Amino acid sequence: MAFILSFVVVVVTVWATAANYFMVARDPEAPVDTYLNHLEGGSARQVLAPLLLRQEHGLAQLPSNALYRAAANRPRGHEFVGTRVTGDTAVVSADVHLGDGSTVRRDYTVRRAVSRGPFNDAWQLLERDNAPVTVRLPAAVDALAVNGVPVRPDAGSLTSAAGTTAGAPARAWRFEALPGEYDVALPQHSYLLASEHATAVMSLADPRPTTVDLRFDASPRMWEAVDREIRGTVARCERVLHFDAAHCPVPRELGRAASSTRTAPASSSAPAVQGGIPEGVSNVRWELRSRPALVLEQDEREPLVFHAVRFRPATATVTWLEKGERKKGTAEFGIEVTARSTGAELDTAVQLRSTLTQREKAAGRS
Repeated sequence: MAFILSFVVVVVTVWATAANYFMVARDPEAPVDTYLNHLEGGSARQVLAPLLLRQEHGLAQLPSNALYRAAANRPRGHEFVGTRVTGDTAVVSADVHLGDGSTVRRDYTVRRAVSRGPFNDAWQLLERDNAPVTVRLPAAVDALAVNGVPVRPDAGSLTSAAGTTAGAPARAWRFEALPGEYDVALPQHSYLLASEHATAVMSLADPRPTTVDLRFDASPRMWEAVDREIRGTVARCERVLHFDAAHCPVPRELGRAASSTRTAPASSSAPAVQGGIPEGVSNVRWELRSRPALVLEQDEREPLVFHAVRFRPATATVTWLEKGERKKGTAEFGIEVTARSTGAELDTAVQLRSTLTQREKAAGRS
């Protein structure tokens, strides 16, 4: 047993010593080679993890590996061209080849870290080619898309516009960028759509903080959802068993009859009103004849809110029985729509409005 135990101890010791010898960055080029290999492989987390361990202040939200792999013009290869060693410090020069075919010469400073034990002295890289990208937004959204990868901003990486000057962005999101190009927009499934993609470039030759602006509009998904809500509201007027004139516009003559009945004194013999229709009126049939095309317009004060543009009235044909006589009329009305979304969720309010705007009246007469 003693022999077996001694053999195991010797084997483990030899294995650990050999592993330590090969894994420790014993040459000045070794940490630079590892770092550049991570950049070329798109391993952003591995590159930036040492910054977290050092608890550097002001570090922005870290990108995922998938986000960085999708970045254009990032490093694709490298070769060393020289090393200058001065005591425990060295400068390693490398030609780094980028995705666009260009080459950038970079000098990286490394330091020898002296440790106890055999083969433990290692060279450590002192800098990274990272800098923050600030994305200015008119309002806070649930998620963004960077290089096509959805990203949910961390609360710690979002700053408010409170206390800033007029016209300043409502929100600013920061993420830590490595060399490459970053396309910033909104996710495909969002109810919001970037009016124009923002592009941030982080140069390997001169990485520095970058700021881009992103504006958004209603996405096709929002338009479709709002249009479905309008169709549903109209359908309730066409299909209800007990017609409700309080929510469904009616012709003027039927509306006046209902209004006079509602305002009649309680002691008079005026008939009661049920659902906005006076007694004696029955078998109301409401059918949409035309409606304006949906056009959503962003609210000037609330960028997350959109309204339907009021440019033309909708019309419906209404028939009803009154004292045994079949009557028919046309109802003109506006469609009031307010939609609010932060990207992932959508709140929509639709109302059929009997009172027309001046623009709708003019369009109705033309």
